Amino acid sequence: MTARSVTVGALGARIRIVFGDDVPADVVARTAHAWSGASVDAAEEDAAEDARIDVPAVSDPEAFLQQLSTDVTLEALAHNRGRLLMLHAAGVALEDGRVIAFVGPSGRGKTTLSRHLARHFGYVSDETIAFDDELRVLPYRKPLSVIRHGMPKDQIAPADAGLRDLPGVPLRLAAIVVLDRDPGASGVTVEHVPFADAAPDLVAQTSYLTELPGTVSALADLCARAGGVRRLRYAEASEVPAAIERILAPGPASDAGTARQLPVLGPEGEVTSADAVDDGDRIVVLAGRTLRVLDGIAPTILRHAGEGEEAIVAAVVAAHGAPPSGDPAALVRHAMQELAEAGFVVGER
Repeated sequence: MTARSVTVGALGARIRIVFGDDVPADVVARTAHAWSGASVDAAEEDAAEDARIDVPAVSDPEAFLQQLSTDVTLEALAHNRGRLLMLHAAGVALEDGRVIAFVGPSGRGKTTLSRHLARHFGYVSDETIAFDDELRVLPYRKPLSVIRHGMPKDQIAPADAGLRDLPGVPLRLAAIVVLDRDPGASGVTVEHVPFADAAPDLVAQTSYLTELPGTVSALADLCARAGGVRRLRYAEASEVPAAIERILAPGPASDAGTARQLPVLGPEGEVTSADAVDDGDRIVVLAGRTLRVLDGIAPTILRHAGEGEEAIVAAVVAAHGAPPSGDPAALVRHAMQELAEAGFVVGER
């Protein structure tokens, strides 16, 4: 830190916060202290920044510190768009560098969970867990953003909250966990779930997914290489530290499924393609920003799209058997019509 700037590391990006002469010195000092967990090495402070945030004046320090947390996060996400998989998640690291990412939307309890877990394990982030295609994690040790009723969120330095430093080894993603906080839950439950079940939660909490090659199939592949997806149901965050070994325990062999490109209609009625992953039973497809998980006979229809109605009907009957009543061709035509109305191309155009 120089007299009028603070440089922080966020998801591998170096972000310099530069204060104008009208910003009081105590606000600069508070900022430096709040972000001390993400401060860069003193020897590297003068290196070129990846992003810069100018602060000409501050009228309300509390509101400023809350907004700064958002601004730094947005700069870090923008810097890594298309390069890293970034989950809206809290994360902790074990001594051997294994990282657990706890995924959930705002208000799901990530910061509270971070405060409990990171007193036992290294604090990685309470906001975003980012990793590359080798599952290497880039930390974001931002201030904890703690809710205060009627006031901006308090920005607490990790050390002030008693959170542990990171281990001195490379960090690698070892588990992706979808949070399901249930005040009525009895104890802690850890369940391994198929990607198709977890996909709606994961996609909704992924930044810039559409800019990653493969989008949803890339996400499925990374989840499989991290040992699959777990769902954590708990009532109180204080119960979770004792469940870490259960969270990390291997589950059933995780298969990323088969990456597919499905023909869909674009916004102007043109035929384009959508990334999808096919696990044999269901197809998860991301068309634009719309995620769909297709089951029943829909995956079979899409696998044989373009082969003609007769061939599609034969494929559906072969895979699912003849319906107990009714004309299979009529049932398949109805399903094809529903898929077409959803934007899928299932016949000649």
